[in-house]
Amino acid sequence: MKRAMRISAAIGLAAALTGVAATLTADQSPQVVQIRDDCDPATFNAGPPDGPGLGVICVGNGDTTFGEFVADVIAQRSSDHWRFNPDRMSEPRPIVAQNRGGETHTFTRVAEFADGSIAPPLENLLTNPGEDPPTIAPECIADATGPQKTFVPSGGTRSVDDVKGGDKFQCCIHPWMRTSVRKR
Repeated sequence: MKRAMRISAAIGLAAALTGVAATLTADQSPQVVQIRDDCDPATFNAGPPDGPGLGVICVGNGDTTFGEFVADVIAQRSSDHWRFNPDRMSEPRPIVAQNRGGETHTFTRVAEFADGSIAPPLENLLTNPGEDPPTIAPECIADATGPQKTFVPSGGTRSVDDVKGGDKFQCCIHPWMRTSVRKR
């Protein structure tokens, strides 16, 4: 009987320690944020009237044409296929942002989300006729004029180690692409 109790206690202790080890490993592993878009390279890289005429801006294999993207942005000030996934994280831990889309994006920590874009053609689409342009986050302006450490090319990654509860990240080019870390 004593031997059975010792074996049960040992199994219980081993299970508890395994749970603690799994928790420590999960807490220390980075949160992966996927940067996604669906750009169609044939139209995104084309000149007017089919594309923006900016050269090669899409190296992906998406299905959303430039015309569809423009129509979405005009109608809803965003495009559903351009997003950060997940758009909310439950705990602060290191982040690895992986660009799985075809365009370059930024993964920029901002104090507050803003609706303006550092890309003038997109900023023009986000501006309602007769209104002032949307505000661009100050951190995004610094990105556009500074060392550009938050730009993530297609297939690239960006790591952020010093993540705190309440942190906010957005793409400065496509400002509706956002994610945040829940405050505890």
